[in-house]
Amino acid sequence: RVSPFQAFFHEPPVWSVALPRNWQQIARWQEREFAPPATVAKEGYQLTLDVKDYNELKVKVLDDSVVLVEGKAEQQEEGDAGGYSSRHFMRRFVLPQGYEADKVTSSLSSDGVLTINVPNPPAVQEALKERVVPIEQTGAPAKKNAGQVEEGSTETSK
Repeated sequence: RVSPFQAFFHEPPVWSVALPRNWQQIARWQEREFAPPATVAKEGYQLTLDVKDYNELKVKVLDDSVVLVEGKAEQQEEGDAGGYSSRHFMRRFVLPQGYEADKVTSSLSSDGVLTINVPNPPAVQEALKERVVPIEQTGAPAKKNAGQVEEGSTETSK
């Protein structure tokens, strides 16, 4: 999959067709292109972000339904050039309805993947509940032979 940055420089411009026409289209495009994968599983709601290039991270909960993730990276090069670079990102995620923001946890792996977890509310846990369905042996074939006729039925030929 080509990133939007690569597409901008490697595809011919089609300004009249490719650009979003209004803010709703822009929001849908951003959500589709830049939203991290979120999953709902038995363990809960989970977001993952690759933040290996950022050294200062913050995860906050706002308004009991929004998770805010911020990251900063600053680098100063020594030598003749004496360059300085700074990067910053901020991402907001709205929790699905019913999820409790005060139960948000986050963890950072050794390879720089930030994982944000929220346990499932009881309603979702109930919906994801697994039940083993027993298989009943009937002892009879599922298909009857073409020449066999069930008792009590009448066969007519035309």
